[in-house]
Amino acid sequence: MLDRPNELTGAIGVDFPVNKYFQPILEFRSLYYVGGRTPNAFENHPMDAIAGARIHVTRYAGFGAAYRYNVNQQNRDSFNDDTTYTSTVAIPCRAGQTVGCPQTVTSSFRGVPNGFQESSDPHGVIFQAWIGRRNKRAVEVVNQVANVNSVALSNTTITLGCAPGFRSRSGACNDSNRNVGVTTSASDPENDVLTYNYTVSGGRIVGSGAKVDWDLSGAKPGTYTITTAVNDGCGICGKTDTRTVTIKECDDCVKVCDCPELSVDGPSGTTNPGSPMTFTANVRGGADVTYNWTVSAGSISSGQGSSSITVDTTGLAGKTVTATVNIGGLDPNCNCTTTDSESAGVAPKPEAELIDEFQKQVDDEVKARVDNFYIRLNNDPNAQGYIINYGTTAEINKRKAQIMKAINFRKYDKGRVTFVDSVNGGGVNTKFYLVPSGADNPMP
Repeated sequence: MLDRPNELTGAIGVDFPVNKYFQPILEFRSLYYVGGRTPNAFENHPMDAIAGARIHVTRYAGFGAAYRYNVNQQNRDSFNDDTTYTSTVAIPCRAGQTVGCPQTVTSSFRGVPNGFQESSDPHGVIFQAWIGRRNKRAVEVVNQVANVNSVALSNTTITLGCAPGFRSRSGACNDSNRNVGVTTSASDPENDVLTYNYTVSGGRIVGSGAKVDWDLSGAKPGTYTITTAVNDGCGICGKTDTRTVTIKECDDCVKVCDCPELSVDGPSGTTNPGSPMTFTANVRGGADVTYNWTVSAGSISSGQGSSSITVDTTGLAGKTVTATVNIGGLDPNCNCTTTDSESAGVAPKPEAELIDEFQKQVDDEVKARVDNFYIRLNNDPNAQGYIINYGTTAEINKRKAQIMKAINFRKYDKGRVTFVDSVNGGGVNTKFYLVPSGADNPMP
């Protein structure tokens, strides 16, 4: 008829052995009833605090004692005499009973129930003793240390490269790769897992395990050491290995001359007399340089000291101008080309061109010849027309009148022509000259 409750138990304890014989213990226990069960008028979820010790007389026998203190024991103070407590119990049907069941019985009481036996001491003590069999202690294992058997370096000498401005004559000095491969062979009698340890006096270790790289980038000339050790769990206990790498200066360096490429460009064709002529020095590679120019004819009108000059060709008709540049600022110990030149021609001085010549003509014929002359003038805007008339004064004046009549009729620019008179008795004669820019004017 009693429905036992489910129990949720919990405990926490701590022990702190003083030595192998004496072990103090503190513990706290809790018992909590959960789920459906027969009601208890004095419902209590006991909580106990326990303090004690165990004494280990030998490895296989001992005893212990503890004091248990019930933290939440119900006592007389738990009941209020002014409060009525009610207890209800459900009585189920017995086997074969069908009448008057199930039934519920309710009882009430005030204060401590009648006939309830109060506890004089809710606390208590615990005593225990034990004896048993213990297996023999295992023999202490003594670690057998791991040792480094050998260390192999991919390179024991690094030769530095040449300083800027120098090169290796044989090409042997090249420090582009400052990595030294390190391969370690180690063993452990117990086949323990090994951890590899590297100690270097310069540079740094890249990677881990039996194969690593020793990076000596930036290291100065000198001797550097690497000590290799292995650890099987006891620390670095066994044999280590130390190797050295030497970094030295290159003794095969010669100076490198960074000579520039020099060339001079000039005019692609001939230059008209009096027109400027330009020469340019082209320097490819090398350091900053200075420029000094000389010319075989004419004069430098601008640009001296720079990479490009302008030459005045006045009076140089039909001549050739050679411009020579000398660059400075290069290492005198280097056999570099510092001079180059270029030549260009000046066109011959232009001459006046006889376009037409005629004697006595009617007005229409003169007009046609003037038309042809002005066509040539207009084709060369920089040219000037010269008209020389020969004959007596009367003949010259008549011819000039014919020409001017044609110019005015066609509305030509009369400022493009110059009249020159040459009085003689040989009869009228006229010459039309085209005078290019820079040419001497024709004389009668």
